[in-house]
Amino acid sequence: MTQIVYAGIGSRATPRPILETMTRMAAWLARRGWHLHSGGAAGADSAFAAGAPAERRTVFLPWPGYRDYRGPDCRTLSPERMRSCLAIAADLHPAWHRCSPAAQRLHARNVAILLGEDADTPVDAVVAWTSQGRIAGGTGMGIRIAHDRRIPVLNLGAIHPRAVCERLEEIRAAAFPGTGRA
Repeated sequence: MTQIVYAGIGSRATPRPILETMTRMAAWLARRGWHLHSGGAAGADSAFAAGAPAERRTVFLPWPGYRDYRGPDCRTLSPERMRSCLAIAADLHPAWHRCSPAAQRLHARNVAILLGEDADTPVDAVVAWTSQGRIAGGTGMGIRIAHDRRIPVLNLGAIHPRAVCERLEEIRAAAFPGTGRA
């Protein structure tokens, strides 16, 4: 059966109460049948990963051993996949030429988080946090990708967590009509 997938992303500066909410939300979403895509960065990514069991998450890494992430839930892009993700990121980044090679790989990793390892399997929704719901930083790249691919973005910096969960339930119900569950 096809699984329903969300990207859990956000600023490294996400406030502690929001991080705690993200961890609880990830655990709840895993119980509801959702699979997490995230990137292992400090802050929001790690909070989401902490709440989702390894079998219900995929952590996309910009290079092997990033932040000591290891395990069957971790993915590092092949050189070919990295090139295709780099091309997508370059098209969407407002100042690509100013990004270091490491920053470019981090942005390419964001493409994989949103569009899958093959860059052609988009997530069903994005749950994010940015200050006041702004499009900024690496999370901004994720939000730009989502907008470009018409993926719903539920930003905890602008939307109450309960409303985010309600919207995710609607998305899940639409993906699996008549079943009541994924």
